[in-house]
Amino acid sequence: MFEQERFIGRLQRHVMTEARILTCFLSGSFGRRADDAFSDVDIALVYGSAAERDAAWAERREFVRAVNPYVTVRSFDADHVRPFLHVVLYSNGTKADYRFETTDSLLPNPADRELRVLKDTGRWAETFQAASSRLAPAQPYISPADLTILDDRFWVMFWDVLRLLKRGDTDKPFPVYLQLLYFTLPPLLAALPPEEPARAALLRANFGRDGAAALRGLGELLDAYLAARSAVIRRQNLVFPINTAFEGEVRRLVERLVK
Repeated sequence: MFEQERFIGRLQRHVMTEARILTCFLSGSFGRRADDAFSDVDIALVYGSAAERDAAWAERREFVRAVNPYVTVRSFDADHVRPFLHVVLYSNGTKADYRFETTDSLLPNPADRELRVLKDTGRWAETFQAASSRLAPAQPYISPADLTILDDRFWVMFWDVLRLLKRGDTDKPFPVYLQLLYFTLPPLLAALPPEEPARAALLRANFGRDGAAALRGLGELLDAYLAARSAVIRRQNLVFPINTAFEGEVRRLVERLVK
């Protein structure tokens, strides 16, 4: 629908002219041959050294424009996801994630078990994919230390949103609510497999201009968070001390305030 195959053809022709790029492959849905009309394109550009990769990274915006020169583009560096990841939206609707890698830094991993190779100097991609296919999928994990940091932040920010809502303010707490979701949901969602029931409840978080409805949604978020935290502790056999006195007091306050 968004001309992904036409884009991939242009990408392949372009990387063939770039001598510094030793290997280029697609991962994700295009690597698995499970793409659809709305799939984005996950691209790995592999260089022979860090110096060559760094030089290419310095020219990343020119590179992504040159791949598809007939349409305009907006892009940004996704440092919050991983280093050397540049995310691009072409105005024809094609979204592409370019990761700039080196043969030394890109280690075999289960996420690259299935690839669509566009360029392969010295059969490097073939060897890399074979090594990746021998690895078991990574198990989701969040350490007790990371869970402690997440937990402390959740309780404080959750209460901040609740108290502001009870004051009748539905504007000021909204940015805090967004930050609460940003710091809480991604780590828990990553640590819980899709089949875990507690994971689905996290995805139903909601906030609106109706103060009473927002309060109810906040109470539901608390229940979903506690269930997800328990699921993480149980699945990963974590030693995680819960401050039951503190949580009991706060939960009683919440139950009274969200009614």
